[in-house]
Amino acid sequence: MPVKETATIFYGGDIVTLDDQLPSPEALLVRGEKIAGVGSLDELVVATPDAEPFDLAGGCLIPSLIDHHLHLTAIGLALLNEQEGERLFLDLAGEPSAAAIIERVAERAALVKPGDWILGMGWNQHDWGTHELPVHEALSRAVPDHPVFLVRVDAHSAWVNEAAMRRAGITKASKDPKGGAVLRGAGGAPTGILLERAVEPVLAEIPVAAGWEVREAFKLAARALAARGVTEVFDAGFMASPAIVSLGVDLELYFELLGWADADEPLPVNVNLMIPAPSPFADKVVADPGAFSGTSPRIRITHIKLYADGAFGSRGAALTHPYADDPSTRGLLRMSDAEIEHETRRALAAGLDIATHAIGDDAVHRVLAAYCRVADELSDVDPARFRIEHFGYSSEDDMKLAAERGFLLVAQPNFIDPDDTGVMMEDHRLDAANAPRVYPWKTLLDLGASLAMSSDYYVAPGPPLLDFTTAVTRANRRNRPADGWQPQERLSRRESLELATRLHPCGGKPCGGILRPGERADLAALSANPQTAPADDLPAIEVQATFRAGAPTHRDPHG
Repeated sequence: MPVKETATIFYGGDIVTLDDQLPSPEALLVRGEKIAGVGSLDELVVATPDAEPFDLAGGCLIPSLIDHHLHLTAIGLALLNEQEGERLFLDLAGEPSAAAIIERVAERAALVKPGDWILGMGWNQHDWGTHELPVHEALSRAVPDHPVFLVRVDAHSAWVNEAAMRRAGITKASKDPKGGAVLRGAGGAPTGILLERAVEPVLAEIPVAAGWEVREAFKLAARALAARGVTEVFDAGFMASPAIVSLGVDLELYFELLGWADADEPLPVNVNLMIPAPSPFADKVVADPGAFSGTSPRIRITHIKLYADGAFGSRGAALTHPYADDPSTRGLLRMSDAEIEHETRRALAAGLDIATHAIGDDAVHRVLAAYCRVADELSDVDPARFRIEHFGYSSEDDMKLAAERGFLLVAQPNFIDPDDTGVMMEDHRLDAANAPRVYPWKTLLDLGASLAMSSDYYVAPGPPLLDFTTAVTRANRRNRPADGWQPQERLSRRESLELATRLHPCGGKPCGGILRPGERADLAALSANPQTAPADDLPAIEVQATFRAGAPTHRDPHG
């Protein structure tokens, strides 16, 4: 006998459909995997008397959230590390000074055998009241007998001591690797700050996370995201522990571990995987993508991921002009124009989409130019299959070009985190005169650009509506300053919610993000309506339940 489809009627709160034909019905009916009806409660009850009722209790129902760029392994390892009292690495977020961090490292050193690695994650020199990166000498003196590897909050750079550099063979005479830089002081001696691919020789010496830890990390991350109303994610590249970008990761092993985690416990989110290139696993995937397509209905390899440059915080984002607070550098390009073009062609030829990290205006310009050349050759390819991750800072001409060409631009609103006076690190790095062109989401929308929203989480995730809220306010978590940073770029609540819930799958055609009959029932039940709640209350909105294709993937036990 066929299995009878379950049915649920949602009522008792606001229903935000994002459908202008019926924007706020009294009730919504789900039958099986699809939305079967919207309208009055009485009509739906009469039509489906055996449906299970779901009382929103004065809350709100919205399309589920989609996160177009995050890092599952890093999220999960951060959650596992938190559970286990920082066994895996030190959580250095919010530490007020370099001295405080060195003290914590020394305390850990006293507890482990000489020669054991000490790892840390999340330091940010701006929390110390400075824009200058630290140096290794004080760290090396305090901890001479343990190699130390401390990842900056941007996940693109690390602070290491002399013992770590000695293990990795980094000396005054060492040459910078392609796509990386060893920062140097007087006489060319390494300062202890490694940018981009310069971290990889050190990572090669650090014991990797155990297989069971990575599997558990995937499970923890997926559960945490489902609990925040998310049903689908795009993993933008497996990271090395503790959360740093590296092409030296055994990507194929992590792919297998993700599959095993899903076999142990079906993941409550659908996972679209980006495989970083150049890498041996990317070569395997583009040579035979079908060989990796049967892992799980919840897991798909969809993109090849490239890194054109680094991040603003470590001055690794590639600029067309000198950094305002360090005119000696314009940042760092990780790939050549020809390499970006080559990998883009390979990905598309294999039926995959391409995604390239580009934050600085020089990197954005180069990626756009490479994409345009390939798109012109392949005129029948949907332009939304070309993604630019972050699109952090660009010229006005490049904003217009990106919009006109229809390439998909992936935004991370929570990158906007000003101090209470309205000053951002980017104001110092780029000069206040250039700040209006940083994270210009409203300008891009007005130009007709194709945008997607994401968190870029590689730590324990924040409040469910943090990205939605920050896109609306452009303020910090204390909702300061009142007008936000570069307030002309604030989005409306409708615009922000549409970006947060619309899915841009591999292949280029957006879908979802609307509640109407026939659509897949991907839903999030919230404690309040994000379209009408006071701005100060948005960060406190909780997720009561999450449904993927009509099936619950999260229920708040206290709701």
